[in-house]
Amino acid sequence: MYSKSDFTTAIANTVNGYPSIAPLYNAADPRIMQNIDAMATMLAMLSSQIETALAEPFDKTRNATVLADAAIRGIIPKARSAQVSISLTNNSTDSYEIDADRILTDSVGNQYTVQTPVTVAAGATGNFNATQVYSQDYNFTVAGSVPFYAIQIPSSIDGSYLAAIDVRDADGYYTWANEYVNVNAGDRVFHVESDDNQNVYVRFGYDGVVGYQPPDGTVITLTVYWSVGLISLPASSPFALQYVQSLQESSFSFALNSVIDPGANPIDIATLRDFARYPSVYDTDSVFLGEFDFLVRRSYSDAQFLSVWNETIEEGARGASVNNINKLFVAFLSAAGGETILFEPNPLSPVAPTVISSPTASQLEIVNLIGDADDSYQVVLYTPVKSFIAMVITASVSTSYVDSEVKSQINSLIMSNYGPTSPAASHANQTILNQQVFQLLIKNIPALTDGAADFSVAITPYAGAYRPELWRYVDSTSLTINVTTTNITTAGWRG
Repeated sequence: MYSKSDFTTAIANTVNGYPSIAPLYNAADPRIMQNIDAMATMLAMLSSQIETALAEPFDKTRNATVLADAAIRGIIPKARSAQVSISLTNNSTDSYEIDADRILTDSVGNQYTVQTPVTVAAGATGNFNATQVYSQDYNFTVAGSVPFYAIQIPSSIDGSYLAAIDVRDADGYYTWANEYVNVNAGDRVFHVESDDNQNVYVRFGYDGVVGYQPPDGTVITLTVYWSVGLISLPASSPFALQYVQSLQESSFSFALNSVIDPGANPIDIATLRDFARYPSVYDTDSVFLGEFDFLVRRSYSDAQFLSVWNETIEEGARGASVNNINKLFVAFLSAAGGETILFEPNPLSPVAPTVISSPTASQLEIVNLIGDADDSYQVVLYTPVKSFIAMVITASVSTSYVDSEVKSQINSLIMSNYGPTSPAASHANQTILNQQVFQLLIKNIPALTDGAADFSVAITPYAGAYRPELWRYVDSTSLTINVTTTNITTAGWRG
């Protein structure tokens, strides 16, 4: 939906094409501005009416509907900061301790904050952890205090993503409380929310009802932490201190030791569209929580694979056992792919998953997420089992197209929608319907809609039984594309 400001901006961009009117517009002549304001207002009202008429109450596919659904669910467009281990080589003659909160930069200028101080002897090498994040303070003075007073988070000046927020005033820090749960009147808390344009707000309480409502004149300081999200650094990448504070520090050398967590960008629109399929009553606490899968995906939206299932599903796949009582089962593979997985080359010879005894940091965090929502469950971590989906696409196109280019287009389209990194593949037991592939190809490959072009799709169904840990996707080795060119003559007018 276009807003009033969108229309006024578009009008302003055309003013310079009218030399006799441009000086009046630049001087904000009311005779000009009133006409422009009236037109922009009417167009914004019409845009809102059209948006309402195009509402999607069931299948949410349009971007505007998907973003509105995300705002209702409380999904904030934030990034997960990368965590790295950095090696410090002390080339000086004295030992040195690098303090927490020191800032380093990598070879492309991204800033990292030291998290774990370390002392390195002269001539030795030591490792410390750093987080790819930097902070910036913004001061706001409360004017016109109202219940649930809100402050919009400014945009970053360098394109970085929001990572975290601290809120304080002259009396100290506020505590974050999600949706004002267990908050009494007068509690100094704040809530974070976003709108359908992905603007982020810090919202306070209602005086005498819930939380704390800051009075007029209160100076609120927001410390906003920014991150670039997902990073990709070559081995042994160099680092440097942002500011050298002594002659000794000029003799140090810093290099990447390892990437602990590569971080993650904010949830993209394709993943939000996938989230929109979950019923909106699902929440992050045990009262309304009906889908633990959604709970975990909110924190790990970039997961390559995630499946969370209960006792009933587990016993449907592997039979009844008293050991399954009051347990939740999780199979997880992060975007970085450091977890253990198994491969099933033949569905008729199923591979059984194994229980993970040494979980990664991400897997431990998932256990804690579920425990925070409902600590009555025991969580069992399983290894995912991957199995390829065989697909054969045979197409005949006009000689006006290059067969290799059409084949490349089809390959890219199928892999982006059904490959290992697609949103659909992140769910257990991905099933691909022929009609979905037909619609996808017709909509996105022009060569297949030209004249008498034709194509067929053959998908090999999974021959084994349903299993909740099964990660199925189309692999480059399981996808076969055959494209031939034919001299197609259409029944058009030739004179």
